[in-house]
Amino acid sequence: MIKRLLFIFSLIPFLGVAQFAPAAGQPGSSAIKNDSTIIINWASGCKIIRGRQDISNVSGGYASVGDSSKAIGFADGLGVVSLGDGGSAVLTFPQAIKNLAGPDFCVFENSFDPGFLELAFVEVSSDGINFTRFPATCNVQNTVQIGPFDTSSDATKINNLAGKYIGGYGVPFDLLELTGIPGLNINAVTHVKIIDVVGCIQPQYARYDKNNNIINDPWATPYSSGGFDLDGVGVLNQAPAGIQENDDLNKSVRLFPTVTNDEIYFVNESGQPLELEVTDISSKMIKTMFIKKSGSISLASVVEGIYFIKIKGEHSSLVKKIIKTN
Repeated sequence: MIKRLLFIFSLIPFLGVAQFAPAAGQPGSSAIKNDSTIIINWASGCKIIRGRQDISNVSGGYASVGDSSKAIGFADGLGVVSLGDGGSAVLTFPQAIKNLAGPDFCVFENSFDPGFLELAFVEVSSDGINFTRFPATCNVQNTVQIGPFDTSSDATKINNLAGKYIGGYGVPFDLLELTGIPGLNINAVTHVKIIDVVGCIQPQYARYDKNNNIINDPWATPYSSGGFDLDGVGVLNQAPAGIQENDDLNKSVRLFPTVTNDEIYFVNESGQPLELEVTDISSKMIKTMFIKKSGSISLASVVEGIYFIKIKGEHSSLVKKIIKTN
């Protein structure tokens, strides 16, 4: 009996290593196909900071495949933007992402093999300044470096990291997991940040998961296409247009009328200078201006339709829907 108990206890460390959703197409997979009807919108803006092709080679070049436009709109797999080692992308959306039942958005990479997984951390923000990272787990072995052509990774050992599925299949993220984080409104997420994990197991270059495990993925990839290859970010749940993003701004800034054929008036009692951006329903910039206390902005020259006025402060923002009539 004692030997049996000792054997059972010896298995506990292994049983404690969680097994997560398997590769796309397998029973129990959480992968979301790029043409799924549950995707209701796509990222409409993207800013990138490239990482090096090889983080250990300071004289080497930076990743260069694609540009920010490749991460906008439908993830068709025909064009991506490569982030390089530790590179990042910040994406914005036509409407804020909202926490509802199940996952709220999904991230697409262009992996060609279910065992070749280039991974990235995912962070979100409701003000574009303060970002919160999804707690990621990577139980892939980290004693032997996964090489640039190895296909030995395993989706069942990976959670909350973008890139765990092959091209055409998005990795889902549920904002409910970030409930209670100060400064984050999970019902009005405006920005999603994707950060390449590097993948090197050498301590000086390594990146770590929530359990302080080194994350091992294909490295080195000293090519123009090195690092995480971002194909797109799909929205599953979004807030209605005009969602209140910040309670303080909503109370201290007044904008009226919301239906007009000409002027929109504003009163700023926030005590801080604010930037106003007017965009149309496709997120095209129409006008921009800075305000201190009060004033107006004319929409007389624009065609009738729905417009959005984004009011941006130093640490917060607010979006209002405006209807322009003739």
